[in-house]
This record gives sequence, structure tokens and C-alpha cells, in this order.
Amino acid sequence: MNNFMRDDQNMDVSSASPSNVIDQMISIALFDDAGMKKLLSNNEQNDSSHRTCPIASSTQEKCRITIRSYFSKIDSLRRLAWNITGPKQLERAEMKIFEALKVHFDGYYVSVLNNAQKIWTVSSNLASNNIPIVLIHGFAGGVGLWSLNLDQLCADRPVYALDLPGFARSSRLIFSLDPMEAEKQFVDILEEWRIGIGLNKEFILLGHSFGGFLSTSYAINYPKYVKQLVLIDPWGFSQKPENIWETGRLQRIPKRLRTFSPVIMKVSPLTVLRAAGPLGVSLIKRFRADLHEKFTKLFDDDRILIYLFHCNAQLPTGEEAFQTMSDCFAWAKEPMIKRIHLLDERIPICFLHGEQSWITMKSSFIIQKQRQNTSVDTIKDAGHHVYADTPEEFEIYLKRILYNN
Repeated sequence: MNNFMRDDQNMDVSSASPSNVIDQMISIALFDDAGMKKLLSNNEQNDSSHRTCPIASSTQEKCRITIRSYFSKIDSLRRLAWNITGPKQLERAEMKIFEALKVHFDGYYVSVLNNAQKIWTVSSNLASNNIPIVLIHGFAGGVGLWSLNLDQLCADRPVYALDLPGFARSSRLIFSLDPMEAEKQFVDILEEWRIGIGLNKEFILLGHSFGGFLSTSYAINYPKYVKQLVLIDPWGFSQKPENIWETGRLQRIPKRLRTFSPVIMKVSPLTVLRAAGPLGVSLIKRFRADLHEKFTKLFDDDRILIYLFHCNAQLPTGEEAFQTMSDCFAWAKEPMIKRIHLLDERIPICFLHGEQSWITMKSSFIIQKQRQNTSVDTIKDAGHHVYADTPEEFEIYLKRILYNN
């Protein structure tokens, strides 16, 4: 999940005061790494948490989506009025990001779903004859979060980066309430996008977090042109543990903090950010001060925070789809490790993890033992956002694994 998480916090939740508890819950809502490590399983143990949504009949599903769309649009109007955000503000925020790059990128929309929806895309160096690379961001992100890496990536090959449907500048379509159907919507749109840009040759598919999950699903369903799968700290591979309260530091979490679980798990992850309205950037700055530090190589101001705010202050349909597909945010309802055997054996998988990340590497090593053409690497000082935590090491890694391509 492209949920910038801080790796250096070590709050003692066992002695948390009421005010600290509130701060911690906001921190989790903004995806703090240390907080997630402590509370990623923070939910009530009940049977429903282990079941996926039943597949509704076609008529019921259409009715639910229509109602959901109606109320989402009403909520969007209210939210935009309070947040003073919108497509133009997001466009300007993204432009400020790309102004700092040395290489020119073209930005354009690619129409999908019979021209009903649009996918925002940026690309560069398309004249190169080398194998292109396609970048898929994670949860709550957008193309601007690759800014530390784009100049280097496009130095020797064509680069495409897109905003996933429901996120950033792409259309905010309404997704199915069934997890597998919602996943299929993402994947089918990615294939329509490929056709729309005329990418009719092999390419390298690189996905981070939630983007890594979707990239793998895409490669399983549409393997024809996927030359290589590069997964950066991918979300959604491991199965949810059975006894989550009996492991490690989770045993120290006070019961009063656990009581927030049922409420939090039913709320869209970034609701806190939207509820803050025009104070959203300040909220990010307070709880995620590390974000500014990650991008100081390019920016000496708050433009990355402003960009993230506008990416996520609008209609949260992609966020809602992620919530539909996830189990307590940290796991997928349909984990990829159960389906990875369906991936064409000719497609190599390269896993790259941050050693300090909250996402476990266990499933990656299991997959490495199960199939050929699979490698697992780690970067010592990186957290979940490897590409931003240690951009130089990330670039060295990519040069090594992409050398033959």
C-alpha cells in the first residue's frame, strides 16, 4: 500500500494516555510504519473477519453500486467544498513535482471502458529501443511519488507511469463490493490502458505495495507482454495469521486501544485526512514529518505533502476498493501466495523488500522455493517505501536486475 510509513517511531502503547491514544490512531490512519508494525492486526477476532464478501447477484450488485455512487458524489461535493481541492489543484501540485526533474515527461489521459473513464499517464524516452518499464504505484499514491527515480529510470529505456483508477488524477470510478470483482476491474483496466497506449511489445512491470499485488494479478491474467515482474515490498501476498494477538509486541497492546478496532476497520483509511479539510497538509506534516526528509534531494518545501493531500482529499473510490479487497488493511482477502502458481513460469519475479518494513518477507521466500526464475533481495536501511527511503540503493538494484533487458 503506498502508505508512506515512518520507520523510526517506537511508541509504547502499553502506557498510552487518552490523548496519546488519539494521536496514535491518527498516526495509523496516515500509515505510520512503526504504528502499523504494532497495530497491523488491530481488529476484533470474529468469524466475519475471515470471510470474503459473498458474490451478489448481478441486479443486486448494480443496485448497490448505483446507491454507493450516488452517496459518494454527494459526499464528494461536501468534501471538495471543505477541502478546497479538486482536479485543478491536484494538477498544479503534480506540476510542481515534475518541475524538479531534469528529464521532460509527457502527461496525457488514456481512455478506457468505452471512453467512460480516463487513466492519467506520464511517459518519457519512448524513442528508445530498449524494453519499456511500466510503474504501478501503491495505495494512496500517484505518479508523483516516483519523482526520486524517474530521471535515472528513463536514462536508458522508455518509462510509463500511471495513476491507478480511483487514485490521484485518474477517473474515480465506482468499484464492485466483491473483492475478486474489484481486483478484476483494476486488472482489466490496466489491460485496456496497455492497448490504449499501443504498448504491443514486451515490457517490464514494476509495482510497489498494492501496485505490486495488482501487477502480479495482471501478469497472471494477461501474461503475453510481461517480460519481467519487479515487486517492491508488495502488499497482499501473505495469509492473515490465525492468532494475531499471541505474537510478539501485539501482546502488549492495551485492551482499551483494541476497542477502537471495529470502528477503524469500517472506515476508509484516509478519512481522517479528508475530515481535516484545509488542515490536511498540516496533519500530514505533524504525523509524517519524515515525508519531507525523504524528498529533500528534490524539494526543500512541502510540495510532496501538498501533492499527497490533493491525491487523497477527493472521492476515495480506489481507497474504498482497497478496503473491499483487504482484510484489516494489512492483508488481502484473497492473498496472492495462494494464486502465484498460476503465473507463467517464463516470467521472472524479482522481490525487493525494505529490511525495516512492516510487510513480512516470508511469502516471498516461500515463492522463491516454489518456482524458478524468482529472486528475493533486501535493502538494509529501507522501510516499506524502498524507492524513497534509499533511492540510490534502489537504482543500483534496478540496474543490476534489469541489465539483461
